[in-house]
Amino acid sequence: MCDQHGAELVADFQRFYGLRLSDVVAGSVSPRSALAMVEHLPEGSAFIVAARGGRDHTGWDTTAYLLAALIDSVNMTTWAVNAQNAKRKPSKPKPFERPGTRKRNVRAAETLIKNNPHAMPIPEYRLPKP
Repeated sequence: MCDQHGAELVADFQRFYGLRLSDVVAGSVSPRSALAMVEHLPEGSAFIVAARGGRDHTGWDTTAYLLAALIDSVNMTTWAVNAQNAKRKPSKPKPFERPGTRKRNVRAAETLIKNNPHAMPIPEYRLPKP
């Protein structure tokens, strides 16, 4: 844990508990207590955000994921009603973008390019800005 996200743990211990991580090493806080504190850090803590995948996940707690699912559900219901009653079917709505989806799409595109001998890369200036 400390090897990968040590800086985040130092910041969270100071921010949420008013402790220094060096207190654990010095022995004034037991390792068991320190582990319990890490396990109960809030979802918005730097350590939890880093463990989930980095800064892209900042602000994405359980409530945000539930709201994104609700938005997707409303969009799909609206699409289904419109598709049922329209002469020309509307296009299916895209899901609300969540952290990490952009990376998966890039990886999928790279795989398609590798498997297609006729594929040519898009020049950098023509790519959309993130």
